[in-house]
Amino acid sequence: MEQVIAFLNTYYLVIARFLFVIYAVIILIQLKRCMFHRSETTKVLAVLNVEDGAIRLPITHYETTIGRSKACDVVVPLPVMSRQHAVLSMEENGMWKISDTNSNGGISVNGEDLEQDSLISVGDEISMAGVKMRLSPPSRYTDEDSEEKGWLESRWERFRRKFRRRAQKLGSVNVALGALSLFQVLAFLQLYITLPEKYMPSLVTCFVVLLILPWVYKFSAYLLGIRNITAEAIAFFLTTIGFCTTASAAPYSLIKELLAFLLGIVIFCVMCGILRNLNLVMKLRRYAGIISILVLAVNLLLGVTKNGQKNWIDLGFVSVQPSEFVKILFVFAGAATLEWLLTTKNLTRLIVYATGCIGLLFLMGDFGTALIFFFTFLVLIFMTSGDVRAIILTCVSAGMGGLLILFFKPYIMNRFAAWGHVWEHVNDSAGFQQTRTLMASASGGLLGIGGGNGFLKQVFAADTDLVFGVICEEWGLLIALLVVACYILFLLGAIRSRKTTYSSYHIIAACTAASIFLFQASLNIFGATDVLPITGVTLPFVSNGGSSIAASWGLLSFITAALNYTRPKMKRNAASEWEPSPRTARKRVVRR
Repeated sequence: MEQVIAFLNTYYLVIARFLFVIYAVIILIQLKRCMFHRSETTKVLAVLNVEDGAIRLPITHYETTIGRSKACDVVVPLPVMSRQHAVLSMEENGMWKISDTNSNGGISVNGEDLEQDSLISVGDEISMAGVKMRLSPPSRYTDEDSEEKGWLESRWERFRRKFRRRAQKLGSVNVALGALSLFQVLAFLQLYITLPEKYMPSLVTCFVVLLILPWVYKFSAYLLGIRNITAEAIAFFLTTIGFCTTASAAPYSLIKELLAFLLGIVIFCVMCGILRNLNLVMKLRRYAGIISILVLAVNLLLGVTKNGQKNWIDLGFVSVQPSEFVKILFVFAGAATLEWLLTTKNLTRLIVYATGCIGLLFLMGDFGTALIFFFTFLVLIFMTSGDVRAIILTCVSAGMGGLLILFFKPYIMNRFAAWGHVWEHVNDSAGFQQTRTLMASASGGLLGIGGGNGFLKQVFAADTDLVFGVICEEWGLLIALLVVACYILFLLGAIRSRKTTYSSYHIIAACTAASIFLFQASLNIFGATDVLPITGVTLPFVSNGGSSIAASWGLLSFITAALNYTRPKMKRNAASEWEPSPRTARKRVVRR
């Protein structure tokens, strides 16, 4: 056995270091294709006929704003219309609902004034400020539209589009998961060679679970209505990298990290189940906001101080960082449907709520997490209101607040004392960590020196704040760059889901969650390499920390929801066209 290990030590890494990069590239390419080359053709869901067909306006979104403003999805350029007059939305069962967004002229359906949200049928007469409209099936628009499009489109354009479609090769999740499994097996062998024997049971247990769980999830995800598992596959890859760095820098934490990973999967599944029902989501938003404030307040009163931050709660058998889980509640409470955004003055409430969360984090001394929450707040403001002036005013106010904090707590400036010139503090606490991270990253080269062979793991916080340096040193710069690409893919996938996602809630929540991943990763990576001041935040899915990995999987559910919960239930008619399910009876819906 010793001879086998000696042989592997000599020759295994020479070949495996190339295979690690090859398999990682295959994983990312296949998942990128799966995420970006999905069928995303625009479908006309219904047609809004204005004044007996004088104007025909196609409805192509499941939540559609109607008004005279150019920012609306359906623009009716008549002075009697309000800028944002109404929201026409398709329910999950295929039925339509119209909502008045506090317009001046009001809305009536079949001659009855609309005092609350109402379900409507195809063929009902809708009057907005006296302008009569009627909702018609999509076939009356799509047939004529396709003829006109075929007349305008040149033969060359049709050929080019056909050729481009053939050139786009769809990715395969099976290929990606297969490459991931091979990557995990090779990584296990590498760590098996280098780790002390006492950690072997933990290492074997973790990698067996990592090897089996992605495939189990693939074949059971349909129970949650999930068909596109690209985001989860990326997260499984990042989690594998996290277990590799934890096994090298903190092998005693492997079982704890495994339990947190399994807890994260449970949170992810529960969140996906909740996010399928938007009515339930809108009812729970307020409670999520209240609970998040209470959790942070309890943390402030009963928390334990570690490294100058009172952001931990000691439960005896385990320590928990509540602020990580509050991120999930923050996104859950901050996002909203289009109807709610336009009928409720929510910006003030969102500002008050965010100020409360960020203020409590500042009182705890957790400035890194407070910065993440502030960035998340800016993303939510932009996506829910689009008000650039409000964002600028918020940033100015936050800057003034930061100056006041530095005035009353000048010790905070000490954390930034060595920023930008850490090489002047090579052997003192101000620059010791960053200089070692930079040296380790350079020594790893493109392919790394092998898992468990690095020296950075001996530096404090190598498995958390400096984990990017461990990746560069032991697994190589190429693997480190592919890790960064994963966070970019999360954001691009969330943005791209706007073409098919059912509700604005899903796209707002997905983009916010993806922005958290990318911003937090930037703080961790740039802080460890002295591009930014070190903040002590974790690298999502990768850094050692039970609260961090569990919360990261919880946030992932928002991206998964946007990629999967895209179309209401529809039925196919005899003409082979998709139409909303017919309404059986008029039903009034109380406005939220």
